[in-house]
Amino acid sequence: MEHAGHGGGGGGMGNSNFSTVNTELARRFWYIVAGFVGAFLLIRIVNWYKDHSRIRRRASNSVEFPTKPSNKFLETWATLTAVVREASYPQLYVPFKGISWLTPPPLGRVIALLVYWIVVIYMMTEGAIINDAFFWERIGYRNGWITVTQVPLLYLLSSNHEKLNWLHRWVARTMLVSGAVHGWHFYADWARSGLVDYQINLLPIIKYGFGAWGVLLWACVSGLAPLRRMSYEFFVLQHIVTAVVFIWLVYMHVPADARYNVWVCRTALLLWQNIKVFPDKAKCNGGQKVGHQAQVRAVGDSITVVTIKDVHFKWRAGQHLYLWMPRVGIAEAHPYTIACARQLPETCICNSIQLVVRKQKGFSKRLHEFASKSQAEGKKDRLTVFVSGPFGAPPRWDVYETIILISASTGTSFTLPILESVIQSKQTNCVKRIDLLLTTKQGEEIDFYVTRVHQLIDQAKNTGVELNVHIAVTQGPTTFTDGHTTNTKIKTVGISSASSSGSNLAPRQQLKEQVQVARTPSPLAVDIEQAALAVPVERKRTSNVITDSHFFYSSVRPDIETFIRGPVEATGVTPISSKQRKGTSTTFKANPSISINSGRVVTSPFLQLLRQRSIYPPAMTSQLEQLVQKVEGLSLDAFADKYPNCHPEVNPFDLYRAHLSSVLGEVTGVDTKIIYPALAWTASLDKGDLVLPAPALRIKGKKPDELAAEWGAKFPEDDILFEKPTVSGYFMTFFLKPEPLTKALLPLIRSQGRDFGRNKYHGLKDPKDPSKGKKRMIVEFSSPNIAKPFHAGHLRSTIIGGFLANLYDIAGWDVTRINYLGDWGKQYGLLALGFEKYGDEETLEQDPINHLFQLYVRINTEMSAEKEEFEKRKQAGEDISELEANSLDEQARRYFRKMTDRDPDALAMWRRFRDLSIVRYQQTYARLNIHFDEYSGESQVSEEEMEKIGKEMEEKGIAKEDKGAMIVDFQELIPGKEGKRLEKPIVRKRDGTALYLTRDISELLNRHKKYDFDHMIYVVASAQDLHLKQLFKIIELLGHKDIAAKCQHINFGLVLGMSTRKGTVKFLDDILRDVADKMHETMRKNETKYSQVENPEATADVLGISSVMVQDMTGKRINNYTFNMDQMTSFEGDTGPYLQYAHARIASIKRRADIPDEEVDTADLSLLTEPHAVNIVRLLVQWPDVIANTLRTLEPVTVLAYLFKMTHALSSSYDHLKIVGSERELMKARLALYDAAHVVLGNGMRLLGLSPVDR
Repeated sequence: MEHAGHGGGGGGMGNSNFSTVNTELARRFWYIVAGFVGAFLLIRIVNWYKDHSRIRRRASNSVEFPTKPSNKFLETWATLTAVVREASYPQLYVPFKGISWLTPPPLGRVIALLVYWIVVIYMMTEGAIINDAFFWERIGYRNGWITVTQVPLLYLLSSNHEKLNWLHRWVARTMLVSGAVHGWHFYADWARSGLVDYQINLLPIIKYGFGAWGVLLWACVSGLAPLRRMSYEFFVLQHIVTAVVFIWLVYMHVPADARYNVWVCRTALLLWQNIKVFPDKAKCNGGQKVGHQAQVRAVGDSITVVTIKDVHFKWRAGQHLYLWMPRVGIAEAHPYTIACARQLPETCICNSIQLVVRKQKGFSKRLHEFASKSQAEGKKDRLTVFVSGPFGAPPRWDVYETIILISASTGTSFTLPILESVIQSKQTNCVKRIDLLLTTKQGEEIDFYVTRVHQLIDQAKNTGVELNVHIAVTQGPTTFTDGHTTNTKIKTVGISSASSSGSNLAPRQQLKEQVQVARTPSPLAVDIEQAALAVPVERKRTSNVITDSHFFYSSVRPDIETFIRGPVEATGVTPISSKQRKGTSTTFKANPSISINSGRVVTSPFLQLLRQRSIYPPAMTSQLEQLVQKVEGLSLDAFADKYPNCHPEVNPFDLYRAHLSSVLGEVTGVDTKIIYPALAWTASLDKGDLVLPAPALRIKGKKPDELAAEWGAKFPEDDILFEKPTVSGYFMTFFLKPEPLTKALLPLIRSQGRDFGRNKYHGLKDPKDPSKGKKRMIVEFSSPNIAKPFHAGHLRSTIIGGFLANLYDIAGWDVTRINYLGDWGKQYGLLALGFEKYGDEETLEQDPINHLFQLYVRINTEMSAEKEEFEKRKQAGEDISELEANSLDEQARRYFRKMTDRDPDALAMWRRFRDLSIVRYQQTYARLNIHFDEYSGESQVSEEEMEKIGKEMEEKGIAKEDKGAMIVDFQELIPGKEGKRLEKPIVRKRDGTALYLTRDISELLNRHKKYDFDHMIYVVASAQDLHLKQLFKIIELLGHKDIAAKCQHINFGLVLGMSTRKGTVKFLDDILRDVADKMHETMRKNETKYSQVENPEATADVLGISSVMVQDMTGKRINNYTFNMDQMTSFEGDTGPYLQYAHARIASIKRRADIPDEEVDTADLSLLTEPHAVNIVRLLVQWPDVIANTLRTLEPVTVLAYLFKMTHALSSSYDHLKIVGSERELMKARLALYDAAHVVLGNGMRLLGLSPVDR
């Protein structure tokens, strides 16, 4: 871009021949730019007037639909904007893999580009194409001016907003063309005269021009999508360098009168956003002058939450900003949507922003690893970050009658703040309906978003907004780690899962009554970080009943067109209230079960009870018998083939599913094998009992919503089990007829007692042939270190492992519980030295663990001091070799060598320490209702076995020598990212000592040889994720792929806040004692009830343990949680004490009623017609499903959420289902209901490892 001294007469851009015209053209260019900016400003003014008009009419209630245009101008404007908007969407897509990046922009952007090119071409040619002596020079100068004139626009458009950034790229490409025209015309002129070398040598600025054009060419090429995506971090870094070099080259190339500097304004804006001269530290608690304070937290395996504190600018829902975090990415700035609608209400900083970052690669991966490492180490790193933004001009959301929000995965961080901004707004708005679609491959990616949506439910109802939420998990489960799949596996705090946690269910006719629940609205936590941790919001027995909003779950890819059409077509239509729906009669229909003991067909106890009690109206009896005859002739194999995983003899609700599948098979023509697994639980009382998404049946040729409407119309009017379905979009919702269920289910639960919910089919090697026996399950958990107190670090492994062992036991597996102790190593040599010097026999017998721990701490402190002294002497030049040879460290090493050489005295001392520790551990485990079948340990693996494994690994090329040690280089063994992630673990040190990994390999193979297990679970903290992956992969490489496939790592997060003020670890016995004291203190506040407790100290201990265990199980395993004694010991909210209180209250009701069980057995259960009674029955029948679903989630919270739903339903029923003072028959019926609830509640608590109390 040579602009001075070229051609014949020379001269700069101010050359008198051309400067006047070129300067005028440059001025016109910026006038045109200003004109477009003014036009956009005018559009925004008109839109503001339109929005203000809508809000004004909505506030006055003068019209029914305030969003409709109120005059001809607004009507014309609405039509015009709609036409322009729709016309801008079409896009010619290139569908071929590898060149899809060649897809041109949408039509709207193409038109904008054409307009821009017309302006540029006009300025390039206007008055320049004149065939005279200055032809080449004139065009060269003109295009140089045009190119430089665009430079400020190029830098101004380098916004962090994609709506401007795309134009930034095209302006650069346009400049590349105009710059090429500029340079080529000068070069051609010189070539005609033979002056090329002369001009280049005479004018150095020509070289700068060539350089600037070359840099611009590189920027355009490297900015193409395929290259940009190869390594985005590198692209950003080189693009910044390129921009700096380019502007310098242009500066050196052009004359002074063309050196624009308008881009300085963007630098000023950036400084304003990130510098505070006088931060108010007292108010903001962390404000800083340069940058912003930020905290990061890893949530699960793929999400990082960034909280940026004390920003001094405002933002709107839908905007985003660019984040620069030097500590993680020194030269990287990335765009992220602001994931909260406004200032976080409970943060200590004035105005905080949260970003949700999904781990992919590069910066986001490093950020997640940084956050995970900080959490694992218990650090609370506060980072300094810099931001640019907010960017985006989202519309005003509250001026629309209907809003449809669609997002995938973490894109929900864009749509959810929009939803929150509307629902939480205290100003008048026009919104009547919001439809939100969240779709994801893996449910964990949106788990905490769903939690926040749940928290918006009540506010949506209070503001009169109809909120419909559709959640689709298209691949894999939400929280499942065992590879199984189910239909609707959303698991969130407070929202029921498909068939897991259950839901408070009510028949359609009960919608006429308002469900009364003892509740206190919980504070709406906008803080994603808190929601993501799944820590329960403090609340008083909050019900999960949602009466005015819709939740739909699906495991199929949603039909976007159908999803949009429903709310759009409903706009302007007054919805029919639930009170206008007609009720229908209550009837029932059941299928018989098949005996598992033989091939003969028998009737289940459930169906026997149905028949014995003659619960059917005469008109229905024949229909029931027809159904029985249709199914009763089937063998067990035929029944299982027709309805997979259907076992009515252990799960009564399978009868309903099987019957509904049969009916729908006739209605739809679809195989029942497809229908049965597609039926899913609904989320709330008014959504029915089962829901079927039409797309799940995979019918092609018709739209899903049309199919659903057609099938709903064909469904039998007089079905004896279900009412006619309700159709909403492509969902069919089914309501049960509950009376027969009540009469049959309650006696069944009361008769089976603790066996209700057990399903031995899950644990059979072959469900069709029980003689083949049970599957063998190994659960390894707890694993403390010998001679060390049982501290809080082992708490989660013990609680989760005990729960999983109970779960598989209930599911019919042959479960072996193994405690793999840390009972070997040099530390035991050091402990023996400590005991020899300071040990006391009497103290050892009384309290072995604490005594040994104190000895270990004391001798270890001496050893550390000794090492420091040796180091000082070394630095002073002393010879300390003799001292080191007799040091405590060396003595401990020699003692451990004696242990490995099987010295009788050394082993006797070690075995004594081990045995005494195990006895003490057993006492602690007993308090937690946990026992072990085997106390194994590191000591059980011999040196010979590890040496054998080491040689085998070396012979098979798995391990190799590296600097004297043996390592496994996974990068050489496994190609790609997997090998890189597994790193290079050491299996044997230089001195020949085998490490934990080698020991674990030997132990795993020996364990399989001993037990021949079908599955083994390691319950170990997430900090050991890499270690377990390395272990399983080495087992596979050794040729035992089948064994590796049987192994599973169940990981979990940290317990925070368990240390003392001095930073020392707090031991579990101390924690349980403190919690028990706290519970005892709370119990004494109610002297009347306290006096009725037979053993208050023992009860306080049970309640304290329950509080600790329930708090641990409240959130998902992988989440960290903060140990909060005040919260966990409260009788309000979803806590252990409240769960125990609910169980004890039912026991108290039974005592006060004082009716013998034999008399309760004769109760007339048809009297239980109240909505609260029916809701409890519908929860009770879900219990077997909850257990089945928990086998897939392996999450204690799946069970816990169900139990709290049950307690909420019970709590809300007491005022409506009184026993004392009622008629005798009604007393008996209600007592039967509460007795069944008492059984299920107790079964659930025992599954979790709790000890239910009755007083």
